[in-house]
Amino acid sequence: MYQEILVPLDGSSAAEEAIPYALELCRLSGGTLALVRIVPHSMTAAELWQVRQRQLEAEAELYLAEVASRLDIAADRLQYTVISGDVGQSLLTLIHQGAFDVLVMATRDRRDPVRWVLGSIADYLVQRAPIPVLLVRQREEE
Repeated sequence: MYQEILVPLDGSSAAEEAIPYALELCRLSGGTLALVRIVPHSMTAAELWQVRQRQLEAEAELYLAEVASRLDIAADRLQYTVISGDVGQSLLTLIHQGAFDVLVMATRDRRDPVRWVLGSIADYLVQRAPIPVLLVRQREEE
């Protein structure tokens, strides 16, 4: 069964829709839940980039701590981390480095033609991840 469950979050409520599914897998398996937020690299001047990057990482750390505090799961079965870099590649690297059994993530609506052309992080990971990927479709807005 899935003992190590990875959930990438981007700060949006849409991404958080994957959490209940990951929690249920965690509950059923008695496994561990790992939340991760990737802070994309900014393309600005080097000094400004470093200051802004640290600020973004601190904001991401606070966000993950807040999400973790809302979850009904023992602290020893929950971890979270912030990584800087390209989102898709960073997640793939993390998967290769860690002992994760499954990736649980939300995916957004594909009706937008821009997404057809540019693809998505979910598509990238489904095609490249060496572990199962559970995609949770974003709920329809009413």
